[in-house]
Amino acid sequence: MFVIWCLLVAVIGILFACGVISKFALFMISVLFYVCDLICVLIWCPFRLIMKNRCCTTCRIFNWDHLMMFSPLIFMGGFFAVSLVVMSAAAWLVWELCVMMYPERFWDHSNAALQCSECTDKLCTQYCRKLRTDP
Repeated sequence: MFVIWCLLVAVIGILFACGVISKFALFMISVLFYVCDLICVLIWCPFRLIMKNRCCTTCRIFNWDHLMMFSPLIFMGGFFAVSLVVMSAAAWLVWELCVMMYPERFWDHSNAALQCSECTDKLCTQYCRKLRTDP
């Protein structure tokens, strides 16, 4: 999944370097990625089907949102754009290290807090029957 994302960002970078898209377009691509992230969280997530996850709490790419959202800004340059990308890369790296070093914390069979019976997430009602209020 990460390689596919890197290829997409590389294509965006090539288009920017060739002058096909502007800095404003890079910003709007980041905004589009933000909206797509909101859709995945609030409405429907295609990654849940692709990665065969039950919900967001057991998803490997759950904390990749900032890196995915801000990665096109790296081509824009400037302190603020680069600092967003660097901080999101740092957050992604910490997440990935934790997943690799402590996989039991991210597996619902060894961490009871990740099981549907312990779920308190209001957004999870679209997947979890326990939290639904409709009859």
